[in-house]
Order: sequence, then structure tokens, then C-alpha cells
Amino acid sequence: MINYYDLPENDLPMSMRFFRESLKKRGWQAEKLCAESQNNLILTRPDGTTVRIASSTPPTTSVYSLRLADNKLMSYELLRELGVPQPEAVAARTAAEVLPMIEKYGSVVVKPIDGAHGNGVTVGVKDAAGAETAIEKAMEASPDMKLAIVQPQLPVDEIERRVICIDYQFVVAVARIPARVTGDGQSTIAELIKRENETIRTAPYQGELAYIDFEAAERFLGDKIHLVPAAGERVRVVASCNVGQGGTAEDYSGDFSAEQRELAEKIARASELPVVGIDYYGDQVIEINACPSLYYPTGDESATRAVEAYIEYLAKI
Repeated sequence: MINYYDLPENDLPMSMRFFRESLKKRGWQAEKLCAESQNNLILTRPDGTTVRIASSTPPTTSVYSLRLADNKLMSYELLRELGVPQPEAVAARTAAEVLPMIEKYGSVVVKPIDGAHGNGVTVGVKDAAGAETAIEKAMEASPDMKLAIVQPQLPVDEIERRVICIDYQFVVAVARIPARVTGDGQSTIAELIKRENETIRTAPYQGELAYIDFEAAERFLGDKIHLVPAAGERVRVVASCNVGQGGTAEDYSGDFSAEQRELAEKIARASELPVVGIDYYGDQVIEINACPSLYYPTGDESATRAVEAYIEYLAKI
């Protein structure tokens, strides 16, 4: 058995660093069966009760609910039955199956049906060549099902929010801001991205700012990537709002209405996920997550609110 507190901090994603720190302060024992078991932990509470978790997935999450969240088509159907607003979605295994959606919407998003953390996702797919590349990328990220889901590209000026519910109760809403760079009046956007990736950015979830995917920035910006922004000008460089792909976060809880909180809790109960991340884009729900990151670099106490709520939940089950 490995003492979780002995592992180097750099071996842990940000959310698990804060989680471990809080567990230690509370006097919990935390162990792993082996170093390669990711963050599958055996926790012992001060009262002697043992709780086994898989990162932010508690033992109260059923296998069915886990698979529901992992399978975007299953979760799409659940949301449809609940009457939750969401983008149209179709399954695809070939580029030819993507083309009708491109013809209908002009631009689409292609993602693996069972992916996470933005892996295998391509946004802004507008033609057959782009569809071919996007399908290949999605298939690589979906080794078991080899299936993609295609949805219309939503307006880039909408706010993407991640809502965390724990014990079926709303905890926090976070606005996820897409990766941006700040101009210095001399460097091109491409040069700014490369400089940030080499200096202030890290591997996903290992620091406050994750690397910006340069190829994704090229797809999003096109020839604009060679422009020189004015000093102090903030420029969006990728379509994705994912924090793991270079984005940032802001606490949005105060702007999340009572009705929206009730809807999030309804989704949590219907999916039977006691810990869930629900992704909104504008007024539409685009995804549910059974193992969401619980730390978001908001710069205030909301950053670790979900971490603390998760431990409180584990303390009473």
C-alpha cells in the first residue's frame, strides 16, 4: 500500500493536490494500492470508516450512471426526455456521416462519444477534409466504441459554464474562458502562444494555465495567427473553452439563477450522479461529467469550494 501523502506534488493534478491537502488537515488516512492506479484511493476517515473513491467519483456512483455520463448519446437522450435544451446531436463513424450536419449548420463540432477533458474534440469543422481529420481524431480518442458525436458549432460569444452538484445539490458555477494571449505590440499571435507555452503554461491540470494547442489555434485563427495585436490587447486563440486546453475560469455562481440551479439538481438526480459536472453553453446543456475536476483557477475561494463539498459528502456516506 502506498501512502498518498508521500507522492510528489507534481504527480497530482491541481484538484487532487487541494483535495489531498484538505484530507490531511482533517486527519484522514489516504492510500493507493499501486502508483499506477491514477487517483483511485482508499480513504479512512477519523471514525475508522473506509471509503474507496476514483478521483472525484464516489463509491455511491453506480456503473450504469458512470457509463451514462461517459456515453454522450445516452446522456443526450436522458436530457431530451427531461426537456432540457441542448444542441442537436448525431452519431458518426465516417466523414460522410458528418457532411449532412455541415450542410445544415455550416460549422460543426466532432467529439468522441466517450471522451473527456477535450481529448479528441475538433471544433469549427466546415468541409469534407476537416470532417475526415476530425473523425480520425475522435476515433483515436474512442478506442472502445469507435464512435463520434456531431453537434452544431455554437456561437463563439456565448459563455460556457461548468456547474458542480454534489449530493444532488448545487455547489458552484464556473464560467470557463477560452485561452487568450496578450499582445505586446511587436509579436505575432503565433509567437505569443509559443512564448507562453514555453514560460508560464504547463501540462493540463498541472498548473493554473495549461498549454495552448498550437494546431487548434491555427485552425481557429487561420491567417490571423500571424497578426500583431496591440500592446495590452487580449486575443482569443482557440474555440474550446476547456481549462485543460489553456482556458481560465471565473466564479459564475452569483449569476446562476434559482431556476438554473434547480435544473442542474434535476439533471443530477435523473442521472443518479451524486457528484456531477454539468456543462452549459448559453442556455443549452452540452455535456454531463461523472468525474469532473473539482478545482478551477478562479483566483478566489470558489476555486476549492467543490473540493471541500466533496469531502463533506464523503464524510457522511
